[in-house]
Amino acid sequence: MTSPPTRKDAARNRALLLEAAEQLFATEGLDVTLKDVARQAGVGVGTAYRHFPTKDDLLDAVFADRLTAATESARKAAADPDGWRGLVRYLEDSTRTQRDNCGLRGLVITTIPSCPMVVKSRAEIAPLVQQMVTKAQKQGTLRPDFDATDLTYIQVALAAIMEATHDTSPDLYRHHLKLFIDGMRAEGPRALPAQSPEPQRDDL
Repeated sequence: MTSPPTRKDAARNRALLLEAAEQLFATEGLDVTLKDVARQAGVGVGTAYRHFPTKDDLLDAVFADRLTAATESARKAAADPDGWRGLVRYLEDSTRTQRDNCGLRGLVITTIPSCPMVVKSRAEIAPLVQQMVTKAQKQGTLRPDFDATDLTYIQVALAAIMEATHDTSPDLYRHHLKLFIDGMRAEGPRALPAQSPEPQRDDL
């Protein structure tokens, strides 16, 4: 008859699962399953489910510290008396943390997150970003037509660039980050050109 696992065994298995999940999510992204994690950790699937009943539970455990750090980074940036500096610093810090973690990039581009920690982090960060944007616009350094949601789309775009170029040029995203930052500046913002009318059949 097999003896039930001791508290020490349970703690060891949880640590093995978290270590395996950390590695797999970082390199393979969010498509990793609990079965994959259990195999990597060298434990049974049942053990994985006892510790983490759902994949969201596992994601929350793995990324909790990083999401907390992201919120703290946004809080510090929002407190910066220089709105532009705080906004740029937050954007640079957030992309830097995503550079070498495929799973974290996946959480950034998730449209409707189901992980409680991700939902909580986004809810906390959103008003802080709005503070940065409002402050920088009042100080005249951020273009007036910039919206707080634009920062989210910039982060999504940069995450996609990282995903596409990580294996060949992992720092290429910084070039595009600079382009985005330059486009955010208030100095001489220009409206997008009007869309060209559809050519008439006679013009073809």
